[in-house]
Amino acid sequence: MTLLFPELEQDELPTHATTTTTAQTWCDPSKYNEVVGIDFGCSSVHYYMARCKRKGKMAFCELKSWLLQLSSGTLLLCESAHLAVPQTQNSLAQPFTADQLRDLYKQLRSRGVTLKLAPHLHTGRRMRRWVAHNFPELMRTAEKTDAADALSLAVYVDRCNEISLANPYTSFDRSPLRDFGREITRRSNNVLNAERTVEYRGEFHPLIMKLARKVRQRGGFPSLKFVVSVASTLFCDDDGKLLEFTHCGQRPGKWSWMRYVVRMTPWHQRGGVARSNHMWHTFRPHFQRRAKRLGISVKSGGAYKQFALHSNHEKSVRTSAMKSYREMLIRARELCIREASRMGAGRIELTDVSHEVMHGR
Repeated sequence: MTLLFPELEQDELPTHATTTTTAQTWCDPSKYNEVVGIDFGCSSVHYYMARCKRKGKMAFCELKSWLLQLSSGTLLLCESAHLAVPQTQNSLAQPFTADQLRDLYKQLRSRGVTLKLAPHLHTGRRMRRWVAHNFPELMRTAEKTDAADALSLAVYVDRCNEISLANPYTSFDRSPLRDFGREITRRSNNVLNAERTVEYRGEFHPLIMKLARKVRQRGGFPSLKFVVSVASTLFCDDDGKLLEFTHCGQRPGKWSWMRYVVRMTPWHQRGGVARSNHMWHTFRPHFQRRAKRLGISVKSGGAYKQFALHSNHEKSVRTSAMKSYREMLIRARELCIREASRMGAGRIELTDVSHEVMHGR
């Protein structure tokens, strides 16, 4: 059995481990005059300005006027759940309709205000904890409040900026590729939930498990759980036939698969059992092993340290570990596809092609 990554030869602490920068591909906060975070409550909006340390609260009806008075060169931050989800008959609690959001985006741009959207799952999990740990004079605890979330957005992006941000959306139409990923997640959840109850013996999905065992044997992967979490996002076992999922007749490329199916991004809401298996059960031990060989402990009292509390050295090792983990995922995907072909796998189309053509996407 060939080991996939000769990590002992690669575990060197990157030379930039003790340096930090807030300049990222999604934005460089240092280029802005002010960084403002806002968060919505029941009928009010809280804000925090990171540079002048001004905070406040306003009624929702005052928000748009207030936003359009922000000075040119301001970086405005908000969770995508508040300023990127339009109000519909099924989401009446959302503050703006699609047309109102598009108009707001346009007016902000015309005033020289840059809006960036944050993945709301990380406002508390990473941002609030990081700010409470590094700036206790600003936030005594990481307890959730609307005011704390507004402050966390502004200070975290201004001083750390390690979680990718999104631009305002150009369209609120459903994305067929995202729908494809959601359908695979649903199917993969069914496989993984069933098989883990019988310790992955293949009683419910024998062809998926046969594929996973072959791939693990060939690739030397860390666990059967890891491989079946990959295989179940590529294939299904349908009435005794192994079938590969396709989108508009094609197999999505590796990066589309990573982004829309496995959800290996901060924008992973309802990422499913496979993503949980990767990030919770497999990546953390992978990260710990690499850190331990460098004399760095990423555990405290037997529990893993929260990512928000990692030192610069620990962050650097984590980044290196994540890079190698992604490479391992892609390698496992390639071997699954190759081995499934040997097993005579067919294909199953999951995308409504008429919907795809109608929307031109």
